[in-house]
Amino acid sequence: MTVLWRNGRIVEGRPDEKPSSSGWGVFTTAGCDQGRPLLWERHCRRLAVSLDNLGAGNASMLPTEKELCVLLVGAGLDGPARVRVVARRVEPYQWNIEASGRSCDAVGRSSEPAKLKIHRWASAPPLAGHKTVARLPWDLARERAQHEGFDDALLIDSRGHLLETSVANVWVIADGRARTPRAPDRCLPGVMREWLLENLGRLGLVAEAGELTLHDIVTADEVWISNAVIGVRRVDAIEDQRWRGWPHFDLLGDLGIPAPGW
Repeated sequence: MTVLWRNGRIVEGRPDEKPSSSGWGVFTTAGCDQGRPLLWERHCRRLAVSLDNLGAGNASMLPTEKELCVLLVGAGLDGPARVRVVARRVEPYQWNIEASGRSCDAVGRSSEPAKLKIHRWASAPPLAGHKTVARLPWDLARERAQHEGFDDALLIDSRGHLLETSVANVWVIADGRARTPRAPDRCLPGVMREWLLENLGRLGLVAEAGELTLHDIVTADEVWISNAVIGVRRVDAIEDQRWRGWPHFDLLGDLGIPAPGW
């Protein structure tokens, strides 16, 4: 048994992992530290947009940051942690919203660089700009990459456009610019991605979203991946291509990245 936030109340129970009959559901995972969720206002805003897209409208009621703090304290999670908020449609116009937390490693700048395997999709899955509970295409891509000794899959469409990995946004650093695929048509509008677009300029980088292809990977000075739990992680290999230095990544600690361990 664990401590949960469920539809406005703190309760004891087990997280609901059963998909609704329709498969309609979205979620977000926020990094936490010192007993509070990081960037929760941004997570909440994105989740509300997805719920509205699925027709939940005013039927949805998301937890406040204060309620998540109570959850984290009740669960004894005062160090690096993650909290997952899941909204599932249980029947038309009725949604179940639940939040649960668990501890996680403080990754930070000391994380091992990632190795990525290219995985091609004919096109982006439906609702690709939303973090849906139906994750089969992403999960299969990651499992196949890990089976071959990689950490994750770098997803690319049939025209060679970069999309994302199964769990993170992608960044290509070259010529003083930090570029990431356009959201939501190419990738999830990640919360950490949004924060980086607003703040990387403090390092002297021009941060922008746009079209990226495999050619941009070949000519990149550095490649990163980002999400709300890991913050930013270096990439040292995409199949046969290797990187051995990340001078801009080494400066990220100066930004005060709002993720566990940073």
